[in-house]
Amino acid sequence: MNSLNTACQEQGFLFDPGVAPLFAHLDLRLLGGRAIGIADNQFTDLLSVLGGPGCGVCNGNPRDLRRENLRQFSYRLDGSGELSSATPALRGLPGQLHQRPAPGAGEAPLELGLQPWRLGPHSPYGFLPLGQTRRRSNISLDSIDNPATVLTLSHWPANKTPSAYKANLSTTSALIFLQQGLRVEQAQVITSDHFDLDGLASVYAFLAPEQALRHRQLLIDIARLGDFTRGTSPQALHCAFTLHALAARVRSQSQGGNDRQLMARFTALLPQLADVLDNTRRYAELYDPAMQELQRSTALVEHAATRIEEYPDIDLAIFRLPDGAWQGEGEYFGLSPVALHNRSRCAVLAIVNQGRIEIRQRYESWVERSSGIPRARRDLAIFARALQETERIPGQWHYDGVQAIMPGLRFVADRPSSHSSDKLLAELRQFLGQAPVAWDANGQAT
Repeated sequence: MNSLNTACQEQGFLFDPGVAPLFAHLDLRLLGGRAIGIADNQFTDLLSVLGGPGCGVCNGNPRDLRRENLRQFSYRLDGSGELSSATPALRGLPGQLHQRPAPGAGEAPLELGLQPWRLGPHSPYGFLPLGQTRRRSNISLDSIDNPATVLTLSHWPANKTPSAYKANLSTTSALIFLQQGLRVEQAQVITSDHFDLDGLASVYAFLAPEQALRHRQLLIDIARLGDFTRGTSPQALHCAFTLHALAARVRSQSQGGNDRQLMARFTALLPQLADVLDNTRRYAELYDPAMQELQRSTALVEHAATRIEEYPDIDLAIFRLPDGAWQGEGEYFGLSPVALHNRSRCAVLAIVNQGRIEIRQRYESWVERSSGIPRARRDLAIFARALQETERIPGQWHYDGVQAIMPGLRFVADRPSSHSSDKLLAELRQFLGQAPVAWDANGQAT
C-alpha cells in the first residue's frame, strides 16, 4: 500500500501498490467529498479512473482508494429503484495518466517569463495565474489555493475562505472583504486558476477596488450570470454577453500553455471591463445576438404548450417542449440556459424535445453555497449504464461525470433512444430518490 500526500498538505490518499506514481502529475484534492486530480483546471475523478463510472467507497473514507474499498453501483430499470454494488473489475488506466511525473507531486512545470500584471499604476496588487504563484505569497480568488496562498476568497468546494467572507459567489466574497477597507500586506499578487466571469469580476475588484465597489451589484449580477447562467437585469445580461463574446475572441487567438492562455484572457478583458460597465450600449453589436437567443428561448419556455413539472423532494424540473416548436441542436437543444434557469431553481433539469431527452446538473450543485443550498448531486453515470444496457438503438448514452461543473447526460445517436420519454423520466425520478450522494460541496456527503 502506497500513500501519496497532496500538494496542499492534506491527509494522504491511500492506493494499492504501484498506483500512486501514476497520479504524481496531478494535484490531488478532496472536492465535494470526492478524490479529484487537477491539472490545467481539468478535473479527473479518481474513483471513475480506478473502478469505473458510478463508483463509491465502502468505509466512508473518500481518501481510501484501494480496490478493496471501492464499490461500483448498478441500477436496474423496471425494478423498484434498488441499487446494488460490487467490487469493480481491475481496469487498465487511461493512457493520459501514464505521463512522466512533473517535479513534485501535483506541480505543473512553470512557464517562464510571466510577470505580475497590473491594471494601472495605482493597482494595489498584480495578477498571475495560480500555476505561477507556488513561490509567491498570493490571494486566491474564485479558485483553489496552493501552499503560498495567504487568503482565499472562493466558493469552490473545500475552499478555505474565512467564514466572515463566505458567499454564494466568489465576487461577493471579494467585495465584502474590500468593502471593509482591508489589505493583505504579505501578498502582492492575486491569482486564479481559470477564466470565467465570476473570476474576472473578483480579480477586477482587487485591481480596481473603488470602481468595483461603485458597481457592486452589477458585478455580482454579472458573476451570477457567468456561473449560474441566471439573472434578469438587462444591463447585467448585456455586460455578461459582451464579456463572453470578447473572451471568445481572445480564446481563438491564444497560444502557449494553460498559464499563458489564462494570462492572455485576463489581461485582454480587464482593461475593457470599466468601459463595458460604464458604456454598455456601445457593445450592442456583441450582446444583441445572445439577447435575441435568450428572448426566443424565453418565449418557448413560457409558451402555453410547454409543460414544466417540478419535484422539489429530488430537486428535479422537467421541461417538455411542444412537438415541432424547436429544432435546435447542441447543449440544452440550442436553447439559452438562462431561460430555463430563470424558470426553475431545481438543480437537475430534464429537457424533452422531439422524443429526445437531455439531463443537466447545474453549477449551483458543484460549488459551496451559503444559502439556497441545492440537494447534493447523484452520480448519473450509474443511470447512464442502466440505460445503455437496455438500449436497442445504436448509440451511446454519454455522461460528462459527476465531477464536471455542469455535467449533462444525453443519447448520442442519429435517432432518439428506444426508451420512451415517459418511461425514462419515471426511472430518473426513481433513481434520484434512491441513489447515494456522490458530490456534496457543502460537506454533507457520506
